[in-house]
Amino acid sequence: MTKSLIIYFSLSGTTKTAAETIQKYTHSDIIRLEPKTPYPAGYDKYSKVGMQQMRDKADVAIQTEIPDLHQYDYIFIGYPTWDGQVPRIFNTLFKENDFSDNRLVPFSTSVSTPFEDTLGSLKAAVGDGVAIVGGFRYSGETQVRDYLKNNNFK
Repeated sequence: MTKSLIIYFSLSGTTKTAAETIQKYTHSDIIRLEPKTPYPAGYDKYSKVGMQQMRDKADVAIQTEIPDLHQYDYIFIGYPTWDGQVPRIFNTLFKENDFSDNRLVPFSTSVSTPFEDTLGSLKAAVGDGVAIVGGFRYSGETQVRDYLKNNNFK
């Protein structure tokens, strides 16, 4: 029996919805990734901060305590797409934690950016030696259910 974890970052709530949908079908453990310095409320405000972090290639300190990842076979990684990339908090997550024993299943939430366009920044954040298997852009519960079923996650 495999054990899985969902780690997601969400400010607007869309990625949270996607993560909770995955949890509904997989019964995975779930963790919301929170920065030490909260983002300001409101899309216009937090998007300015996020875009500045992207331009500066900033490290974003994480408040969330990450469990021992060696107990998980699969880790679903959920993120909104910021300028076609994963938010900088994931660079910190991968820098500070050992994912070498895990298989990552990324999922993005974006209205316009194709999932494949986010993989370059994700791979750069993850580094070498970590397996990324599959992945998708969230477009609703039916799509998630079908993806999980077709890839033997449920």
